Amino acid sequence: MINNTKSRADKWWETGVIYQIYPLTFADANGDGKGDLQGIIKKLDYLNGGQPDSKNSLGIDAIWLSPINTSPMFDNGYDISDYYDICPVFGTLEDFETLLAECHQRNIKVILDLVVNHTSDQHDWFIESSSSKDNPKSDWYHWQDAEPNGSVPNNWLSYFGGTAWTYCEARDQYYYHAFNKNQPDLNWNNPEVREAVYNIIRFWLDKGVDGFRLDASSVYSKDKYYRYNPVKFGTTDRNNYNNQDHLYDKDLPENHHIIQEIRQIIDEYDARVLIGETFIDSSLYDSITFYGIKNDELHLPFNFEFTFSPWYPGYLQRKIAKIEAVTPKDCWPTYFLDNHDIPRHLSRWIECSLCTNPDAIAEAAATLLLTVRGTPVMYYGQEIGMVDNLDIPPEKIQDKAVVKSETGELPPPRDGARTPMQWDDTAHAGFSFGKDVEPYLPVNDNYTEVNVVQQLENKDSIFNFYRRLIKIRKNSKALLRGSWKPLIHYPYEHLAYVRQTKAEKVLIIINFSYEKPMEVDEYIEPEDWSVLISNIWEEGKIIDIPETLQPFEITILQKN
Repeated sequence: MINNTKSRADKWWETGVIYQIYPLTFADANGDGKGDLQGIIKKLDYLNGGQPDSKNSLGIDAIWLSPINTSPMFDNGYDISDYYDICPVFGTLEDFETLLAECHQRNIKVILDLVVNHTSDQHDWFIESSSSKDNPKSDWYHWQDAEPNGSVPNNWLSYFGGTAWTYCEARDQYYYHAFNKNQPDLNWNNPEVREAVYNIIRFWLDKGVDGFRLDASSVYSKDKYYRYNPVKFGTTDRNNYNNQDHLYDKDLPENHHIIQEIRQIIDEYDARVLIGETFIDSSLYDSITFYGIKNDELHLPFNFEFTFSPWYPGYLQRKIAKIEAVTPKDCWPTYFLDNHDIPRHLSRWIECSLCTNPDAIAEAAATLLLTVRGTPVMYYGQEIGMVDNLDIPPEKIQDKAVVKSETGELPPPRDGARTPMQWDDTAHAGFSFGKDVEPYLPVNDNYTEVNVVQQLENKDSIFNFYRRLIKIRKNSKALLRGSWKPLIHYPYEHLAYVRQTKAEKVLIIINFSYEKPMEVDEYIEPEDWSVLISNIWEEGKIIDIPETLQPFEITILQKN
């Protein structure tokens, strides 16, 4: 059904909270040590049981699943060999249909990771393409002859390290891979490739999925002449990838036309969302262009501007202000703290904070994420304060996709942020009941102190702070739709900002330091405010704006 006139109210992705699940380590229902779809189904009531006042439910609105399609799992599912089926590790297509129905029954939307920059080298398309130079799919990937001196076709590099070209003896040619050699890039210049991918998109939309997160969505197009990337002047980065200006292997104009075509398909269906990863090293301005000149590309382009900010009020406010300034009219920002490719925010920020209490940082970060103007995207486990597992033995590392670069440097594995969800203090943190199997990745040793059951029982836990804050956000038009205005011009140790509509004003105060005066540069009415949530004040209490902030205070007030 075509729907090109969606109102703001129809856009659930602007008001909802999205929760990313890494299926391999979220919940294991069959006891084989690997997470699966039935495991997710069993935990849906934890995410949103459909009861708005449930004290055991987080209250999120949508789940984004990292890839669940058939895959040899060389890159943990980001190397797909069959787009029309579910990887047996996770279950069956019937299991997915059950998950989809159970989610929709609870008003949870389902977003799939769509990995179509590349396939697995075990996909039928690549097997045929690599067999000869004259087969029907010979041009479905990027094939080039060696240079006259026998070297690789050009100087393009893999994001995971080393050359981006791998030799294929059957064709006596090289194929291109932006990532690992097991992940050959599709040739989006070929109209047959586009039509094949668009058929995949329609297949899953017809199943009822509520949208897609496009993996590596800014690297679909490549220069058709395969010209060399220029080397940056005077650059000396140890990672050679950063020493090039990537003019010809990413962010090409044709990339926007591809996204526009995908968006046209999305818009044929009611209330479906298109999210995109605009690549970790893209600038904010590069990311913003993926809204499209006519707002006809991504609904929510992910950028890493806020995510990679230091844990410092001045930097964080500047990042938010920058995003506010460059987001086009009628477009909507998005924010996230963590995902499957980067260290968890508590592991990044605890080292650069005055506060030695991770819970205080977690609650302050939650406050920022859920009260700025934009869609918040959570990553499994952040709601209980999970941190990276830095003690994974080399033989248990599952992130095999990263490779040594030409300098011999090995990118750090991403497994530390992907370890099993910590449900309770039993064996394997309650992730798996399999007694004779090891979990896909080792459980963090802190699971006996940091787990869901422990947090549910503690009214002052990080989980309960998230739960209460999500509920407050749902019930506040100002937090959902209001403008954002900072009250401090150059914040140093605390933040204060206002979210406001014509009918409601909400004041957010976050102290990053010890006891200090509550100072602002913009006028704000000092009297008659109701406490919505605070780690200092009683909720519902009528107070004046405090003149002194307590150490690491978080207070959200609503004007009466």
